Amino acid sequence: MKTKSGIALIAVVCFGLALAAAGCNKHRRGADNKNSAENASSPDTTAASTTPVELSISAPSDDKVDLTEKEEVRRKFQLQPGALVNLRNINGKVTVETAATDTAEILIIRSAKTREDLKQYRQVKIEQEENRLVIFIENDRKSLFSSLGSIPEGRQRVILKLPRKIDFESSSINGDLILGETQGRVELRRISGELKATRLSGATEIDGVNGNVDVSFAPLKGNSIEVNGVNGNIDLHFEGEVNADLTTWGINGQVNADLPGVENRDEESGRGRMKARIGTGGTQIRVNGINGNLNLMKADKSAAAAKVAAK
Repeated sequence: MKTKSGIALIAVVCFGLALAAAGCNKHRRGADNKNSAENASSPDTTAASTTPVELSISAPSDDKVDLTEKEEVRRKFQLQPGALVNLRNINGKVTVETAATDTAEILIIRSAKTREDLKQYRQVKIEQEENRLVIFIENDRKSLFSSLGSIPEGRQRVILKLPRKIDFESSSINGDLILGETQGRVELRRISGELKATRLSGATEIDGVNGNVDVSFAPLKGNSIEVNGVNGNIDLHFEGEVNADLTTWGINGQVNADLPGVENRDEESGRGRMKARIGTGGTQIRVNGINGNLNLMKADKSAAAAKVAAK
């Protein structure tokens, strides 16, 4: 009897262990399925791809700019008209080409002094969700403690090819920025370098540039233009007929409006201050806080010609 009771007890224990193991496996499978679903729905933040991506843009080596260790980030994304592209926190030059396309091409050359620094610091992050594409360099200052130490130097050269029919935003660029023809809204902030943009036609805001600014505009359609806080000369070129209301203040330099039909409407103009109607008025152009000259001219004229005409 004792033997039979012992066998029965062992059977009960084994059955209980089997049930517990089945429960653990079920829980593990559920967790794995949950993790898979979360990974599938999370935004794309992987910088480098294991499969080479063919691009129509390229960047020759530049030993004067790049540090010893280098790698390329090459990506492609589909964008719908009106999409927003946001670029920020770049330590180097940015060149943005535009074309009649629905594809965004991204080429970023990262460099650092050592391979270990390249692996650990200033990683490229690319996120796309709905009709928004964000490209940025990761902030390595994640805590108060980390801010006390030094982070190795890292540089980036960014070359983009984007659709023309997009909104474009950039901020915290430590280098020159060149932007091609863009038909949507443009916001360019905190640029430590020269800024050059071609044939902008949407609302435009430029704020905080430590360098010269040279921007041309497609024929105006009433979208506002605002320029603030520039430490350098500003040249604004306009295609077609110009009908605008110009307001400037805080200009530590000359204001030269070499455009047809300029009517000064400020009796106290001078000292960097000006209120004028150009043509029949309309588009609001506001410029303030400039340490340099401001030149407004037709697109086919140079800044030098505008200065001569203003005298």
